[in-house]
Amino acid sequence: MSLLFVAHLAYAATDDCIERAAAIVQQAYPKAKSTAKDSFTVDGAVITLPSSDSIGSDPHALVCKTWPAQPQSLLVAVPLITKTGGDENEGDLELLVLDKATLKVQQRLKLAGRMSDDAIQIHSVELDTARYQLAPGTIAFGLRLTQANNSRANPFEEANLWLYVIDRDQLRPVLDGIVTHRNGGEWDTNCAGTFEGADRTLAMDSATHNGYADIRVTEKSSSDVSVAGKDGQCDSKTDNDKQTYRLSYDGKSYLVPKALRPLG
Repeated sequence: MSLLFVAHLAYAATDDCIERAAAIVQQAYPKAKSTAKDSFTVDGAVITLPSSDSIGSDPHALVCKTWPAQPQSLLVAVPLITKTGGDENEGDLELLVLDKATLKVQQRLKLAGRMSDDAIQIHSVELDTARYQLAPGTIAFGLRLTQANNSRANPFEEANLWLYVIDRDQLRPVLDGIVTHRNGGEWDTNCAGTFEGADRTLAMDSATHNGYADIRVTEKSSSDVSVAGKDGQCDSKTDNDKQTYRLSYDGKSYLVPKALRPLG
């Protein structure tokens, strides 16, 4: 499949979400009132509709994506924002599984406070439809949030992943947050400083616990130290490391080591 065709499919999916966003809100939130061309209010919260200009740039805009594991289903993430301004935002996030043809809600789950942030702000909300095959007939989907601050001297960025399944016709979390990317450090904005970063990938393992496959997490990390040399040059030393973790299901959720969990 050519890259051009792949790009076309991605654009078409995004365009379809934009065109149907208002109908999705009206179906999922019958009491919602339109307040502007691109927003609704419901129970004191604002729902912002996506647009061609806001895709990828407005973390408060509704996101939707067809679920390849269930092509008849549409996954939707709805930020419900109750406060914005300065370095502080407040709000919930609701996950919806819709019948793609009718937009009827099949399952829903509200995540209280998931859109609340402060100095480290949410920059993006994404639905992850990689094939997380937990068991025969059970495939999870993911929610990814990326957060970052605006500090030049102490930069920080973190991407986190949560996994959800449909169980007994209910949507429930099975992995309650794991950091898949983190990068940050402290420096004098000229040369001297230290930075640390880590990237983690998830893969299903053949071993199982309590009916669900273990998740193998591969971590590639780096540590960088820079100092000003006598010759005026900035000298740096980087150490790289690789580590593997195994997450097992305890019957309710996957156990995530503290070192891999999100800060919040």
